[in-house]
Amino acid sequence: MNADLQLAGRSERTRKHYIGCAKLFVKHFMRSPEQLGEKEVREYLLSLMTRVRAGDLSIGRYLQYLGALKFLFKVTLRQPDVVAWIPWPKMPKKRPDVMTREEVRRVLDAASTPFWTAFLTTAYAAGLRRMEVAALVVRDVDAPAGILRVARGKGGKAREVMLDPELLACLRAHWRAQGLTGVLLFPARNRGGGWKQHPVELGQATRAFADALRTAGIGRRLTLHSLRHAFATHLLEDGVDIFTLQQLLGHESLETTAQYTLIRTDRIRATASPLRKLRP
Repeated sequence: MNADLQLAGRSERTRKHYIGCAKLFVKHFMRSPEQLGEKEVREYLLSLMTRVRAGDLSIGRYLQYLGALKFLFKVTLRQPDVVAWIPWPKMPKKRPDVMTREEVRRVLDAASTPFWTAFLTTAYAAGLRRMEVAALVVRDVDAPAGILRVARGKGGKAREVMLDPELLACLRAHWRAQGLTGVLLFPARNRGGGWKQHPVELGQATRAFADALRTAGIGRRLTLHSLRHAFATHLLEDGVDIFTLQQLLGHESLETTAQYTLIRTDRIRATASPLRKLRP
């Protein structure tokens, strides 16, 4: 299955998730995957959906299992009929919990080290996922063109985003202050204090954001991905059209981008009703 996933161009992260899900599926029935069919797939997915409804499993994790089983039977086992009937579940439309501009400023100011200040600033300024920030290399920064190239986006897709002069200055200062000499902008640090030749661990980035959130005194349940949500929402509030935003975020579907058009409650509250202008 791993070879099939590689041939399909799936990322290392996707391969890891899919193989893990497939192994758990096979372990559940204690039989070779060649001996499993539609009956077992249906039974297994129903058990997972029961856990989703009970709150024991996220819908995102369920989708990973579903994607893994579809790939296993359609590609690796060449039995597409086994999974042809499986519907993708209807996803509830949910507005992301968006940080205000003031909250973003407080979090960036509260980062524990200059390294993490630069990392979190990049995530917000360019609307990047944490893995996209971690994978940035020097050649991705095109200062003359004012472009930041995301060569290793979700699903292996590349895109270009704006390189704000303030972000460029931040990255240059980061490069000098950290004494970086390799190609990575955010490499992992070794025990001796030097830099490794691979990106910083994503778990460290997650903890750095959580620490900054706590230091900033923000009690809401937010994640590092909230900076990307804030980037998108703040651009919409500033008048950027949804088609440009779709390209900046790297979304295949406009429907995915449209979730950001669900306006924040405070913006709704601040909007004057036309009733005020009915009478002078």
